[in-house]
Amino acid sequence: MRQLLILKFALLAGGVLLTNHFFLGQLALFVKLDLYHWLAVFLLIWAAAGIALFYVAFTPRKGARVTWALLLGLSTLAGETYFQVVGDRLTIGALDAMWDPAMLNLETVAFYARQAGLALLYTAVLLAGLMIPLPLPAIPRWRTLVLSPLAPCFLIAAVIVYDAASTGIETQGLPSQFYNLSLLTLHPLSAPPPTETAEVDIPLVRPPAARHVVLIVDESVSGDFIDVNVERGTTPYLLTYPAGMVNFGLATAASTCSNASNAILRLGAKPELLGSRKYSPFANPSVWKYAKKAGFETNFVDAQRLAESGQNFMYPAELRLIDHVLTVPRGTPAASRDFEAQKLVQEVLSRPEPQFIYVNKQGAHFPYQNWTPENEALFLPVMQSREAIGNRERLVNSYKNAIHWTVDRFFESLLPRIDLTDTVIIYTSDHGQNLLDDGLPVTHCRRLGVQLNEAVVPLLTWTENQALHQRFLQAAKMNFGSVSHFEIFPALLDLFGYDPAIVRDRYHQSLFERIDQPLGFISGPVTGRFGRKPLWNSRDGLHQQTR
Repeated sequence: MRQLLILKFALLAGGVLLTNHFFLGQLALFVKLDLYHWLAVFLLIWAAAGIALFYVAFTPRKGARVTWALLLGLSTLAGETYFQVVGDRLTIGALDAMWDPAMLNLETVAFYARQAGLALLYTAVLLAGLMIPLPLPAIPRWRTLVLSPLAPCFLIAAVIVYDAASTGIETQGLPSQFYNLSLLTLHPLSAPPPTETAEVDIPLVRPPAARHVVLIVDESVSGDFIDVNVERGTTPYLLTYPAGMVNFGLATAASTCSNASNAILRLGAKPELLGSRKYSPFANPSVWKYAKKAGFETNFVDAQRLAESGQNFMYPAELRLIDHVLTVPRGTPAASRDFEAQKLVQEVLSRPEPQFIYVNKQGAHFPYQNWTPENEALFLPVMQSREAIGNRERLVNSYKNAIHWTVDRFFESLLPRIDLTDTVIIYTSDHGQNLLDDGLPVTHCRRLGVQLNEAVVPLLTWTENQALHQRFLQAAKMNFGSVSHFEIFPALLDLFGYDPAIVRDRYHQSLFERIDQPLGFISGPVTGRFGRKPLWNSRDGLHQQTR
């Protein structure tokens, strides 16, 4: 009995220690900054968590022990898996970014098998400590005690909301067994402001610059893997500079997360106001409203089926504004999705009416080997199906193959099939990629310790309208290597014919204006969830990409 009790305590303590990585650091921070009131709150929460864990582990009520142990185990597993991959704690913004049903599959689990294995092991240690049946006779059977684990959950929820709303002390170090449970509960209750609350009030001052305007947003394509920026043999077709092409050099994404970048590309943003309490890009009129008022039919071509999943903040109110939501057919092989999207683009551009098209490509999201047919793999050796991330040579080769197939071959197939004489295409990606460059397996979308590689994207344009082509050439010469996503939305409004001075004041300068102070990029949420501000990251070193 005594040995079993010692084992139970050891497993319980071990599970808590293995899955709470920021406790000592946060304790030291409170002391260093003389934040003793926060230290008191911190210790109070840990005391409540300790009492709750003790109750769950030793309650004579089997049902209560099993129910709470499973809930706390799931909470621990979610947070620990994220930590093992990213090296940070879960946040509201991280939950927004991760909710992509298309990526919740065995391939993704296999890609992070080692990290998931460690998270499972540490969670299993905790669960063993909670579940070994050894109730203490001294614990009363009061029914109200079954609710004792709610106390740390409520306390932590209050800290999450207050901390974010006041932009005060961070929530690191709170007991993960209850922190993640509170966070997962708060997430659906903390929806950002609804989209489409404002109407277009910027005047049109001239006709659209082209009959058709196309914005193609790729997935996970790093700008330094496009040969016109850094020659790697991945995009030989683009290296020929097909007719009408202009290269703006290495650009930076608005964010290292797909949802934030796409939201800013569709809704626009005034960078200096992001995170302030009275400003949200979700209150802006969307690009669909601007295009519609300028006389365009609107089209969303979706190779990822994002319109169905609600990913990238594509809420129903916004989708209802779009004239044609076009998705690739169900059952389309992974490596063919972008080419099915290409056919949809061709069909739309064959219509006589002016068309605006926003394309979300499937691109090169991990696991990279999924997006290239085996007979199209130029770079060897490659990762195998369901191989865990770890070998950098195979990882990079698989990524290069994905870039070659989904970018170079895509444009080689698309461009000769469309008439660019009165059409303009702007091409970028949502974010770049970290390919074990810092030894960590996270590819993008972390909040802290962000690598510049995660934000480096391409920015290319095409048109054979000579006057417009000259404008892009002059803009690229003036701003080569200095552009970002934040200049794309204003450029679209310029192409639609809106007053550029008001656009600049409302949003930001466009690609066509001189950029004297190139912007960095953000990590963290842009949604205004609980008032949480994004973190701005520097683009210093952008042109020393040597990986």
